[in-house]
Amino acid sequence: MRQSIIQLFVFLFVTNCFFIYVNARTNPRFDMRDKDGIIFDPIAPRAGERLIAKCTLVGLTDNDKRSVSWELHRFNDQKKFFLATDDQVFQFSQPTRRLYAEHAIDSSDWYLIFDPLDREDYGDLTCMLADTGYNNSIYLRRRLIVYSEPFVVQSSTKDIEVNEGDNILLKCFAQGLPPPQIQWMKADASPLPDGNIRAIGAVELPINDIRKQDRGIYKCLAINLVGYGDIWTLKVNVKCIVPPYIRCPYPMVGQAINFLVDIYVECYVHGYPAPRISWYKNDYGGQISDTMSVDVLRPIWNSYKYKIEATIPEPNICTDCILSRLTVINVLASDLGSYVINATTNDKPYRTALASVFVFETPECQQFITHRNNIGCKRLRFTTNSASSTICQSILLLFVILTVNLI
Repeated sequence: MRQSIIQLFVFLFVTNCFFIYVNARTNPRFDMRDKDGIIFDPIAPRAGERLIAKCTLVGLTDNDKRSVSWELHRFNDQKKFFLATDDQVFQFSQPTRRLYAEHAIDSSDWYLIFDPLDREDYGDLTCMLADTGYNNSIYLRRRLIVYSEPFVVQSSTKDIEVNEGDNILLKCFAQGLPPPQIQWMKADASPLPDGNIRAIGAVELPINDIRKQDRGIYKCLAINLVGYGDIWTLKVNVKCIVPPYIRCPYPMVGQAINFLVDIYVECYVHGYPAPRISWYKNDYGGQISDTMSVDVLRPIWNSYKYKIEATIPEPNICTDCILSRLTVINVLASDLGSYVINATTNDKPYRTALASVFVFETPECQQFITHRNNIGCKRLRFTTNSASSTICQSILLLFVILTVNLI
């Protein structure tokens, strides 16, 4: 009896081992020799690059033909995409195809190719036997981490206008892998309200009891190990009256006269709200001061002789200022002298600022300060010379005629 029980136990053990062996030989499974299962090339993919994902089945017989499907569960929008089966692709074909699947009939390898990889593809990538799904656990799953440069999202703070003394909070939200670090600074490199040039590591920049000197262009820079991302800029306006003042980089400029060349004079006009700007020619030669009346000056308008332009300078030059440029076309002797720029507030109490630039004659043509449309240094030929020559020729001809008649 005891021997029969032992024989039965041995029989069952051998039978079970046989079925396990047969099952292992006939049921395919995914190759797990690589700890990640699904093999990525490159190992650490970046957005914009080509990524090849590979799954390998083992245990296939010559007549055992199987299909493998791919699925992606994206984290950013929590959407699931059934991507492909064998070499048939079902997603990411519009507006431009960027997903491909490859499998040879006699091969045990299945490939999924992202070309290019998108930052939104960050999620779980699964390859599975198409005829089993998850029921028999014949699948592989791997976290698809897409490394990408940071970018600032649109929910960050945009241009704002506040009252002097308000408390405000500037926000800068950025995405990217690895998670980006935020840096705050002013565009003109002036100190932040806390006295530092930069604020590093803070998504939010608080400004308490804001003052007029805190106004300007603020920059948010997102940085990670992949690289520099977007630079988010916003303008902070503080409602306060800033009297106009004018700064002219070159109070004296020179140009040769009687050449086909222009000359320009330019000044930076500061003030908030933005003041009205006008130009004058100082023909009477008096001293210029902020208290004088511009009625004694000759106003200048856009014409064949003058061109007035206004532009916003780069933030690193100045903020809340206007660059005003006056171009004098084809400089003559009468164009020499003092030119006056006037900046006046639009609301009461009216405040005015004046500045002047003196134009003097140079012996040579100063091509480097001519207008961009200037045609070059070419001396003018005055019609008075031509008229004098014509008169002389007429007198000589009359003299010849009279001499012939006398003979």
